[in-house]
Amino acid sequence: MSKQASPTIIGGFVVGAVALVVAGVLIFGSGKFFTETVPAVMYFQGDIKGLQIGASLDFQGVQIGAVTDIKTVLDTKDFTTRIPVIVEFARNKIETVGPLPEERGAAIQILVERGMRAQLQLESMVTGQLFVQLDFHPEAPPKQITIDPLTNLQEIPTVPTAFQQVQQTVRKALEKIGELPLEEIVTELHGTLQGIDRLVNAPEVLDAVRTLKTALTDTQQLVRNIDSRVAPLASSVTSTMGDISKLAKNVDSQVPPLMTNLKDMVTATRGALEQTQETLTSVNGLAAPNSPVRYELVKTLQDLSEAARALRVLADYLNRYPNTVVFGRSDAGSQ
Repeated sequence: MSKQASPTIIGGFVVGAVALVVAGVLIFGSGKFFTETVPAVMYFQGDIKGLQIGASLDFQGVQIGAVTDIKTVLDTKDFTTRIPVIVEFARNKIETVGPLPEERGAAIQILVERGMRAQLQLESMVTGQLFVQLDFHPEAPPKQITIDPLTNLQEIPTVPTAFQQVQQTVRKALEKIGELPLEEIVTELHGTLQGIDRLVNAPEVLDAVRTLKTALTDTQQLVRNIDSRVAPLASSVTSTMGDISKLAKNVDSQVPPLMTNLKDMVTATRGALEQTQETLTSVNGLAAPNSPVRYELVKTLQDLSEAARALRVLADYLNRYPNTVVFGRSDAGSQ
């Protein structure tokens, strides 16, 4: 008779077969067994709670890899800690056009030089799970890709999340505020407020406000009076402008005859000046030293001078002997 098989051995074989099937499904189903990957390391700033192994590695929203390991490294020299996040790029998720650089990591180096950075993003607000997002940040400073001494992997530069950037900005602002002399500022502000209070409640200011109110009332009344007189004044100005326009038209109508008269007067004046010039020329010719007219004129003047002398003698004689006119010179002389 044959020996009966042990149930324990059969159960062990069944369990082993199931384990092999599950392992095969996990390995071959995930595709990692036939997928070529490129590892890299990243160091993120701040807390990375929510980032787990297996988290997605995306490039502008497209999954190209996954997080494979997260460690905590303690340096016993200065007791500083670093948390390397190791990721793997799946080559079958990235298609290229043209040849790739032969040097290992040259493609990633070029992408980093053009501003590619890694950043943590929130995958689910409910669970708080994070994933790694690769994207270009032109505002990021240029940086060379290096080999991490802890993991001997290429280190991809990272940028803080938007929330971390806000936290950093707030922290820097608080630090600057903390450096300010707040006590002195508060004291000076209190003194300033007291001075403003005294200035506002000063009697002079109240009087000035009352005076200003009165002045504003008078100004409003003056404006009303001016408004009431603007219409008549505008009508008067319009009438005056009409009269000025009529006067200008009349002047325009009188200008041509006046210009004609002026031209005639200028012509007549020019003729008179020419005749005067001819007369002066004639007079100059008559008054020449050798001219007969001048000789006769000189002679006539001499005769007139002698006649004037005789008249002067006669007048003197008559002044002394006035009766000579009645009795004659002889009688006057005998008397």
